[in-house]
Amino acid sequence: MAALSGKLTKNLVENLCPGRHGDGSGLYLVVDPSGARRCIVRVTVKGQKNRKGAPLRTDFGLGGADVVTLNQARERALEYRRMAKSGLSPRFNAQRKIPTFEELSRQVHIDRLPTWKNAKHGQQ
Repeated sequence: MAALSGKLTKNLVENLCPGRHGDGSGLYLVVDPSGARRCIVRVTVKGQKNRKGAPLRTDFGLGGADVVTLNQARERALEYRRMAKSGLSPRFNAQRKIPTFEELSRQVHIDRLPTWKNAKHGQQ
């Protein structure tokens, strides 16, 4: 896969003043007055409209610049844009509930219960 590129560089990410700085294709570096830095992507999900009937643009956080590299942010942004273009909301992934181990174990127990036999070992 070809390397993703934009306007921002590692040096700029580390040294830009507070504000919203565009990398291209809806990807932004947001620098807070405190110095905190995070990447976001703005997408328009196909088919979604705002209250006025215009296309709904939504910002999605990609992670802090100290955790997510610029290339990782670009890859995630590309994935989110592809989802939005096909009509899927990236927010769906954020809202998906992850089952606990106990919930999964109970489900496996219920699913396999019909195949279990109540027989004593050694008897034929």
